[in-house]
Amino acid sequence: MEIFGRKISIWWLLLVPPVLLLAMPASMMLFFMGNHLAGAIIGPPAIWNRPRHTPPRLDLVGNYSEVERHWDKPTTLSPAILTLSADGTMHVTNLPFESGDRVCILSGNGNWSGPDGEQKMDLNLISDGSINSCESGSYSSIELAGRSKPYSLYWVLGDPDSGTGIWLKKN
Repeated sequence: MEIFGRKISIWWLLLVPPVLLLAMPASMMLFFMGNHLAGAIIGPPAIWNRPRHTPPRLDLVGNYSEVERHWDKPTTLSPAILTLSADGTMHVTNLPFESGDRVCILSGNGNWSGPDGEQKMDLNLISDGSINSCESGSYSSIELAGRSKPYSLYWVLGDPDSGTGIWLKKN
């Protein structure tokens, strides 16, 4: 084969497929690791804004109000409010929920549990039956944020990697 007036052996072309075949899995692993690292650093709550150790449940008890909303869907709702009680009960008002095509509003009473080792909490809702209200059930889209008291809560809307959600701060 001749390239730019020089004769070059074509035997080196036999190395290209094996090298590409070996490099593809490694490049895919690096891509996914980089994606997860970016999500941990950039995605809410960022890795530096999460508790290092699971706090006692009593540190989470109180009233939380919406302070920031990152959601592409227009809404006329008043700010979300979540009350966590020491006995494990909770009351929630106007907290949007999105999963796939399903969009509804969490409103009612129930129980809360957690946080678990990943600093996530579960809300077990008994719906109040208002218009556009979500059905009764378990919802686990809430994450704990902050290094110390008072902790904040981040409610994930839709895909956890999308960056859409609601910040709730303790009153």
